[in-house]
Amino acid sequence: MTNPIKLFLISLIFSSLYFTQIYGQKEEKSLLYEISGNGISKPSYLYGTIHIICKDDFVMTEATKQKFSEAQQVYLELDMDDPKMMPEMMKSMYMTDGTTLKTLISEADYQKVSQFFKDSLKTNIGMLDKMKPFVLSSMTIPKLIACPSQSYEETFLKMAQKDNKEVLGLETVEEQFDALDKMGMKKQADLMLVKMIENWNDGKQELKQLIKDYKNQDVEAMYEDMTKSKTMDTQFEEDLLVSRNKNWISKIQKIIKEKSTFFAVGAGHLGGKKGVITLLRNEGFTVKAVK
Repeated sequence: MTNPIKLFLISLIFSSLYFTQIYGQKEEKSLLYEISGNGISKPSYLYGTIHIICKDDFVMTEATKQKFSEAQQVYLELDMDDPKMMPEMMKSMYMTDGTTLKTLISEADYQKVSQFFKDSLKTNIGMLDKMKPFVLSSMTIPKLIACPSQSYEETFLKMAQKDNKEVLGLETVEEQFDALDKMGMKKQADLMLVKMIENWNDGKQELKQLIKDYKNQDVEAMYEDMTKSKTMDTQFEEDLLVSRNKNWISKIQKIIKEKSTFFAVGAGHLGGKKGVITLLRNEGFTVKAVK
């Protein structure tokens, strides 16, 4: 059985997949991009992941393997081989000041969530009452995908370890949780837990279409998928995607000037006028799709 904390980590940004067009032009269908120019001596690479997917749907192209092997180091969103990561994750998962799920939502909604966890996850929600709502919502993902799963991040981590490449993170656990917590626990509970359960069947269809479009590397279709999602709103997008993208750019600029690097981050961070691809282009780098 998959460790629920580990599963939470790899599915942390699962609901954030978000694509669009760049500069109003049709972007080539690709999840892998080469970063060059602007004074860097060797190209680096940017790969858009989906944090958890059925094993049967998992694809690793030869081009991706080749570019991964050419890079000197690997950056994920978090430094997943850092032994301090899991204790920091555990510390950040719980609400403070006596707040519990029961104090955040109505009794009717609490019973709805409780029944769902009992029926679908065989879990007593009362034992998890102090966990942040986003953590609880992440625990439902194995039920949502209903298949043996695989993680791109874990795969890249194993590839790096095999090649003796250093693995680092663009942000800390605390920074990632801060982005999630900006919306507040009440909104987390209403939008990401209660609403998700209420629209469970719709969510399964959204995920099915999203994975289809991910496998097709169809960024325009994925953009349409996500804008229709019932668990995304403008402020959540700003906190979870846009602000973090901006924070990453200064780090990426410094990193790629020092070493050829393979970056693997949630695909939702790549697209849009405020996505990593556009922000890098705005800084003078050439970012082009790799076939």
